[in-house]
Amino acid sequence: MNLSLIMQIAQLALSLVSNALHGTQTTASATAALLQILQNGAQAYQQQTGLPLDPSLLHAETTV
Repeated sequence: MNLSLIMQIAQLALSLVSNALHGTQTTASATAALLQILQNGAQAYQQQTGLPLDPSLLHAETTV
């Protein structure tokens, strides 16, 4: 897996936490960061396996 993609994902996650703790998190910024994390994750998956991510593998969690 590409170390650069891992670092980008980690930095995005840290910025989400930091913004939430400081009260500067907006819905738009959180959505943008989460979308970028998903895109980077899909890109890392494709680089690792050589196949695009199959959307049918993604499922919502069941509620408890």
